[in-house]
Amino acid sequence: MSKANFLNLDEKRMFPGLAELGHKWGWYVALGIFLILLGAAATASSIATTLFSAIALGWVLMIAGAGLIVLSFLTGRWGPFLFSLAAGILSLMAGATLVRAPLAGAETLTLAIALFLLVSGAFRAIASAAVALPNWGWSVASGILAFILGIILIGAWPAISLVFLGYFIGIDLIVHGFAWCMFGITLRSLKTTLARERERPAA
Repeated sequence: MSKANFLNLDEKRMFPGLAELGHKWGWYVALGIFLILLGAAATASSIATTLFSAIALGWVLMIAGAGLIVLSFLTGRWGPFLFSLAAGILSLMAGATLVRAPLAGAETLTLAIALFLLVSGAFRAIASAAVALPNWGWSVASGILAFILGIILIGAWPAISLVFLGYFIGIDLIVHGFAWCMFGITLRSLKTTLARERERPAA
């Protein structure tokens, strides 16, 4: 099968909307740039980002808790009613605590993330080494890095809590921004390649 026919097959079967997406590659690059700038701003204002994220999470928990409380009265059964009501009250209380004391909430969230990195990193490293799947070394390395990051966070806690969430959110936005930029650039490259192959006579 010629290269042209292979690309046509790819376009028809694997990328049904590739031609249409290719015309919009600039929007994906623009989205990526916007996320990178937003992430840079969040990182530069890490303290404000940390407090804002804690307050925003608090409001989300409060709204979810209120929804669960209302839903509990619509269940009509004793068991589900108590379970939903308890979950709603706990969510409402946790959200109110975050909104009222975002710094304490940020400390709790940072500690939870640190413990998660410790446990998940150790499990990933041990499990990857035991199973020894292809390229298992990369998984072991990522597990070790996560474990080390968890240790660093616990060692610097609670002082690091004021800036960690801000840096975490900012870096995450920057990484996603680069991913969208690369996606848009890849679409543009594929669009150009497909356009060239269409102009060539099939072998």
